[in-house]
Amino acid sequence: MSLTTPIHSPRYQLEQAGVTLHQQAVAVVVCIHNALADVKNCLTSLTQHSTSPWQLILVDDGSQTPTRDYLNTWVQQQTTIQVQLLRNDSAKGYTLAANQGMQQAINSKNIPEAVILLNSDTIVTPWWLDRMLACANSENNIGMVGPLSNTASWQSVPEIEHNGDWATNPLPLDLTVAQMGKRLGALSIRAYPRLAFLNGFCLLIKRALIDDIGYFDEATFARGYGEENDYSIRALKAGWQLAVADDVYIYHAQSKSYSHERRKQLADAAGQALAQKHGQAIIDQGVFQCRHSRLMSNIRNRTRHLLDRWHLIAQGQYHWAGKRILFILPITDAGGGGNIVISEAQAMQRMGVDVQLLNFYGNQAAFERSYPDLPLPVNYVHTHFDIPKTCMGFDVVIATAHQSVDWLTPLAEQKNKPQLAYYIQDFEPWFFVQKPALYGKFWEYPWLRRRLAGYYFRRDPGFRHAWLSYLHLPEMTCLTKTQWNQNELYEQLKIQAHIVGPSCDIDLFQPRNEHSEQETIHICAMIRPSSLRRAPLLTMQVLGALKQCYQQAIEIYLFGVEAQDPAYLSLPHDFEYHHLGLQAPQQIAALFSKMDIFVDLSSFQAMGLTAMEAMACGLAVVLPKHGGGESFARHQQNALVIDTTQAKQCQQALEQLIENQYLRTDLGMQALLDMANYYPEKAAYKILQTLFDS
Repeated sequence: MSLTTPIHSPRYQLEQAGVTLHQQAVAVVVCIHNALADVKNCLTSLTQHSTSPWQLILVDDGSQTPTRDYLNTWVQQQTTIQVQLLRNDSAKGYTLAANQGMQQAINSKNIPEAVILLNSDTIVTPWWLDRMLACANSENNIGMVGPLSNTASWQSVPEIEHNGDWATNPLPLDLTVAQMGKRLGALSIRAYPRLAFLNGFCLLIKRALIDDIGYFDEATFARGYGEENDYSIRALKAGWQLAVADDVYIYHAQSKSYSHERRKQLADAAGQALAQKHGQAIIDQGVFQCRHSRLMSNIRNRTRHLLDRWHLIAQGQYHWAGKRILFILPITDAGGGGNIVISEAQAMQRMGVDVQLLNFYGNQAAFERSYPDLPLPVNYVHTHFDIPKTCMGFDVVIATAHQSVDWLTPLAEQKNKPQLAYYIQDFEPWFFVQKPALYGKFWEYPWLRRRLAGYYFRRDPGFRHAWLSYLHLPEMTCLTKTQWNQNELYEQLKIQAHIVGPSCDIDLFQPRNEHSEQETIHICAMIRPSSLRRAPLLTMQVLGALKQCYQQAIEIYLFGVEAQDPAYLSLPHDFEYHHLGLQAPQQIAALFSKMDIFVDLSSFQAMGLTAMEAMACGLAVVLPKHGGGESFARHQQNALVIDTTQAKQCQQALEQLIENQYLRTDLGMQALLDMANYYPEKAAYKILQTLFDS
């Protein structure tokens, strides 16, 4: 967004919505047969939410006097849009009326690049034309585009079926259609899923496709129903693709032109005609593809949580808009803790909170490479002595690592000090344990961990400093992610911390393509030699053994460390793999979209963010049972949760995923469903509630 764009201008609203205004000529064809109330709603929404250039062609297919007269008057009143009205004195049926409208558009003086067939029982939403055309233009071989809707068979969100029939998905009474469209569009990644069939209630057809395969089959589907399925099959056979504009929501009222019983009769008859023309096999194949589309499943699942997310945003704005929070985030490279802080800080920003970060000038170049185009303000300081002055004026200052707690000490001694908090995403003393995999049983029993802590407290100054950071400022509000982390703090130090819950950036980490039935299985892992608890040696050994066993059947991708890192070079490299180096979050999300399996063989994880991110992308994941992973992962249901201190168990788990395609797919699909519930607004809201309402 440009800093000079006025906040109330239409251009600002477009930039916020991620919309580019279309320049192509487009014709919208609306076929009408009675149902005057629906027609009025449709035409009102079209004039409100359609951006130029566009023309409107109305085909009145034998409507009775009230609808006929209304259309005549309405057309005469239009001064800002180009509109034509065609009239059939007796109803010819939808298919003939649609062809009539399309032919009028194609044969007009201003030949459009695309024609959109729109039912008269629809309500369009802001920027629908621009977003539909953006989807159509995203690839040359896309010939047809449909939007999401409340009731549009496979394009329905959030449900496609209810009690054995197509779902209607009514909107909440306090939500307008336009609001639903804006909210859905704001959180879309524009994956543009491909489907075998598109619903005809709103159908963009490129002129090039019409030139290629012609119009609807009037002879077979004269009465309507089935004509769009036939057209979809013909388009696919001709080499075109059918895409869903997943940032467009158009409400479908289910027209009163036909009764429910009449619609069912027409649909059944059309299904028989379609099978006779193309064969049942191609129909069954298309239905299977629509039903099991991973991208559409993810879109429906995210929509289920959409309203809850916006409710939290609205509640956050009501309670805490204008509050000021500063996170002390002294990092260079992208990592789990930083990713969480940034995604939850952005969620707070959506709630109207003034959230800023603090880092050092020495970290600036690397930090901005890791997090390009960061929408959060960052305060850079030269040394930690400059921190207290920068913190003044904030309501809350939050430390995010044990070193940063010391830097807040001067603030604690001031009169008008901000509230101090510590976001504890791990039990950092354990970072200093050497060869943590050797202490397998210690991670299972608190009393053994207390003995281990006593040993390291006496012998390791780094361990001791991290330990004492939890006690350094007794007035600090302690926040943490998981039950495991809360228990660890209490059992070891009698520190009470507030659980805010696991979260990940589900708007970034989500599937971006369909699973292809490929012979090669793609496995990825993060290698961090600087963190021994992440078991870099064990990970390389297990992956090396797998490569030796499965050869070209698997491909291995490693990320998280520079290729010239001395600790990395000391690890075994005697197998074929792809080394990707340090990766920004956007790069990891792109990588996960191409992977099948993610493996985390850490001795323990306080939460396991990278595993969550992989699960949110639909990967089958192996992660440690020791720690907080079980706050979101369930063994054999959405992941394999194993004792990663046992090398044999690690290898067996991966072999199971490699050899069992059904397990791999089932775990990935369930993970995809489950991770949509861990959106950052939920944790952000809990943080604000804890800080300001406790």
